[in-house]
Amino acid sequence: MRRARLGLCIGDREYGDRFTSCLMNHYRDQLELHMFSQKEALQENWKTLDAIVLSDDLAGENRIECEIPQIYLFDGNENVDKDVEKGVVFVDKYQEVNKIVDEILKQIGEEIKNASGGVKQKLQVLAVYSLAENEMQLPFAVTLSSILSENEKVLLLDLQENSGLSQLMGEFYSSGMEELLVMAESGKYSKSRMVSCIGHLDRTDVVYPLGNTECLCEVKNLTYQKLFQILAQEMNYTTIVLNLGSRFMGFFELLGSCQKIFLMKSRGGLGQWREKEFLTEIQKRGEERLSENLREIQLPLVASPVVSCERLVEQWKWNEFGDSIRRMMPVG
Repeated sequence: MRRARLGLCIGDREYGDRFTSCLMNHYRDQLELHMFSQKEALQENWKTLDAIVLSDDLAGENRIECEIPQIYLFDGNENVDKDVEKGVVFVDKYQEVNKIVDEILKQIGEEIKNASGGVKQKLQVLAVYSLAENEMQLPFAVTLSSILSENEKVLLLDLQENSGLSQLMGEFYSSGMEELLVMAESGKYSKSRMVSCIGHLDRTDVVYPLGNTECLCEVKNLTYQKLFQILAQEMNYTTIVLNLGSRFMGFFELLGSCQKIFLMKSRGGLGQWREKEFLTEIQKRGEERLSENLREIQLPLVASPVVSCERLVEQWKWNEFGDSIRRMMPVG
């Protein structure tokens, strides 16, 4: 996807530094930034750009004469002369940066698409769920995703409350799982917004985790199904790995849409009881078919202690923990 070329001329230096830093950190895959200190320079070079972004203090009476969109960032609490002109748009600069970027991309021509019920791309959905100590659930899901990513395009969705993923990624992010769920729920999305919600661990794409995990219990299975379809069609993912947490309305229906369910359990009598109760509940719900897709996992031991997030995924992947997961993968 070609990056949009933006010409920026922002008078407020402090705001400009923060704004451009955020764009560089989180939207470098979508935007190519060209900085200008004077409007006159923008006037001379607009033909090489896709859009112009200026701050309200530089708007003045003499607008730039060009044939590309001009976005003026203004303080929404102040009265600004916003005479409507073709190709000129005023955007409140004191709001979430992803909303500003959405407006910029919309002016450039980034298409806001509607989710449809068209032909689904070939996609497998794998679930990781624990009946045991769920501390090892995230390492299993991350390592499984990383190993699968060696041969296909994989996305990890973390639906486990306070799993530790945000600490593992160690990145600042303004949008993530919340944004994807809103897009799926509304049925309206853009590829650029989806890209901004996804980070990377090892070779795997990972959706930035929820900041407020309380909303997990409110999401319906239908929303997840719409999200899977959008991700497969627009981002070309062939496998989605779900790291599941507490159950929600439609939890078993979601499991029913998974091609494989890695059911993690502990050794000993209590682990057997919990597994028996789980299988009994499946049977009572009339979901016996889920049993065919269950893969029972005895928690493997991690020999080396976890002392830092640095290179942790690589550590999981290439010690006996990763080897045990590789042995679960189909040959060929």
